[in-house]
Amino acid sequence: MFKKTNGVTPQGFDTLVGNNAHFDGSLKTSGLLRIDGVFNGDIEVDGDIVVGEDGKIVGNVKTSNIEISGLVEGNVTASNQLKISSTGKLFGDIEVSSFIVEEKGIFDGKCKMKKDVVKGMEVIKGNKAEQKAQ
Repeated sequence: MFKKTNGVTPQGFDTLVGNNAHFDGSLKTSGLLRIDGVFNGDIEVDGDIVVGEDGKIVGNVKTSNIEISGLVEGNVTASNQLKISSTGKLFGDIEVSSFIVEEKGIFDGKCKMKKDVVKGMEVIKGNKAEQKAQ
C-alpha cells in the first residue's frame, strides 16, 4: 500500500493538515494526504490518506488506501486497502477491498467487502464462493 523506508511512511506528502491545524469544510485532492490535525468535513482523495496518531477526521472519506493511527468518525470507502494501526480508532461503516486491524486497533461499524475475483474463485455476498467454469 505505502512505500516504506526503514519502516517509516515516506514524508513526500502532497497535502498536509499539520498538528496545530483545525480545518472545517470539504476537501477534494489527489496524491498523498496526511492528517495530523483536526479535519471536520468530507474528504475525497484520488490517492492515499495517512491519519497520524494525533490526527482526527469527523466526516466521510473516499480514497484508494487509508492508514489510520489516529481517530476517524465517519464512513470510509477505500477502493483498495484500509489499515487501522494499534493506536487507530474508526467509528463508522466501511466499504473496502482489503481490511487490516492491528492488535489494540478499534473498529466500530459495519464492513462491506467489495466484490472481487480471487484466483479463479468469484467472491460473492455471504463469504460464499463458486468455482468459475473453465
